[in-house]
Amino acid sequence: MSNQNYVFGARPIRSLHNTQYGVHNYVVTDATALFIGDLVKLTGSSAENELGQVLPAVSQAAAGNAVVGVVVGFAPMRQYENQLYRTLSTTRTVFVADDPDLIFEMQSNGIAAVTDVGDNMDVIVASGSIFTGMSGMQLNESTVGPENTKVVRILRLASRVDNEMGLYAKLECMFNLHQHRITTGL
Repeated sequence: MSNQNYVFGARPIRSLHNTQYGVHNYVVTDATALFIGDLVKLTGSSAENELGQVLPAVSQAAAGNAVVGVVVGFAPMRQYENQLYRTLSTTRTVFVADDPDLIFEMQSNGIAAVTDVGDNMDVIVASGSIFTGMSGMQLNESTVGPENTKVVRILRLASRVDNEMGLYAKLECMFNLHQHRITTGL
């Protein structure tokens, strides 16, 4: 059996302590489109959302950035507005799973091996799908290693019948670089 190449970004599963993970409201105002499953980072500022509430601002994280969490949804704005993703340069409330102990699933862009387990990896940032609303982010297999400067830690192969180690494996991960755990400010 070979793994299907289906990119979805990061998909939250549970907290490390087998509890539900927290989801909090943030606002995004920059010029980058945002999709469900994208990793986001705090910008160091706040902004008013579409309802006039002041919320911490986030933006899409890049490879190597410390992150605050995973986008799990968007607040509806107007009846005609896209609900699957956040379009360019719009102010939008975004729901983020921001538990530092979050366990999530991501697809590897290369050939995952059992030796990846316990190591760290960066992500590849790519545009999401405007049709599905899903992120284009994947694990960057070429960056696997012990360095603590990589975004995620690989925990295990995601346990599913349609998944095996190899090309496009889905792996369970945790944040290695989480902004709530870093003691220096933004």
